[in-house]
Amino acid sequence: MLRIVAADSGAAELDSNFSAKSIIATAAVYLGFPYKRPIDYICLTKPFDPDSSEYVVRELELAGQLAKKHKPDQIHIDISLGGIRLEDLNREFLEHAKISNRGKQQLLGVLDKIREVGMRIKKETESDILFIGKESWAVRIAELTTAACAVKYGVEKALQGEPVIIGLPRRCSITITRDYVIARSLFYDETDIVGYIRYSVPNAVIISEFLNPLAMGFRAIKIQRM
Repeated sequence: MLRIVAADSGAAELDSNFSAKSIIATAAVYLGFPYKRPIDYICLTKPFDPDSSEYVVRELELAGQLAKKHKPDQIHIDISLGGIRLEDLNREFLEHAKISNRGKQQLLGVLDKIREVGMRIKKETESDILFIGKESWAVRIAELTTAACAVKYGVEKALQGEPVIIGLPRRCSITITRDYVIARSLFYDETDIVGYIRYSVPNAVIISEFLNPLAMGFRAIKIQRM
């Protein structure tokens, strides 16, 4: 059966007006049949500007780390380009791609780096690299995993002082257990897929989940010290 590594960036730190200050996490996940939850994962919580294009290269590099370990058949990256393979991704394709002008310029600006990093990963893993976006269930699971990663980031930051507000990915809810932070999808056809990290949330914090008042379909969490 097909083995997949997928990567995505997500979960935003919000200010008091619910505007995004930064994107918190990038996650890579390794999936096999039945493709419902990660078999393995890597998380990176290094916030970056929401308008930055650096997330593309970061996703590739993180996916490459996990792919070197598991040698998957495919690597899925969260760029919606119809599943084009790395070797077919070039300037001419991007210039004619049906994406926003802003997105096009961002990708053109890092295209050489994408190809450099991607070809190295492909040589090391022999995996097909697809720029497929949310058409991939695996990318959606990576997105959910970023939410779980962001909770850990928020807890550690809140313990240092001020409360933290985190905007979750679309239709996502957080469950805290003794040893895990679990991000579940709220889409009716995704109720059995999850992203997670192994992490014990300390008793010294309170985590409250609520509807994001400025974004239909999105939830947020507030993390604060007791």
